[in-house]
Amino acid sequence: MNKTNSRALELTIISGESLSLAGKRPIKKNAYVVIKTESSNDQTATAMDTDNGSYPSWSQKFFIDLPVHATFFTLEVRCKNGSGDHVVGSVRVPVSDFTRWYFPNNYLHFLSYRLRDRYGERNGIINFSVKVKSPDNVVGAGASMAYSSPARGWKYGGVSMNQGVSHGVVIGVPFGY
Repeated sequence: MNKTNSRALELTIISGESLSLAGKRPIKKNAYVVIKTESSNDQTATAMDTDNGSYPSWSQKFFIDLPVHATFFTLEVRCKNGSGDHVVGSVRVPVSDFTRWYFPNNYLHFLSYRLRDRYGERNGIINFSVKVKSPDNVVGAGASMAYSSPARGWKYGGVSMNQGVSHGVVIGVPFGY
């Protein structure tokens, strides 16, 4: 994927809570999470938790290139047992939940989402952390990686601001809240 059209995410799948098959039987073992991005067929998965039943723990970190235009990514909890591979529940995580307000790159967000099964019924919770990596801290970052251009500047009332300035932080507070 072209790095100028994507943002690098550090996603850590932490744990799950109250997972069950068909909303009835608690999971006994072999739960794992599949991570899918919105506009790509690429997917990756955690290792299976074979010990913690319906409260699995993965604490597994992934580095994902998410297209800049992507509005969500999907986390799908699955369970493998003698009768096959079953989807326990999934959630579409809106990118705006960790990019909507101003947070600096590398700001760590801890999030928990309710999972829904294939019928739309509640079926457990998934806990994870996510941060948008700055280009300087991306694994394998080179001179060709450009996620933002501070030299581009901003315009306010026709006046250019921040032209060529690559340091400092300005936080705006919404007026009329």
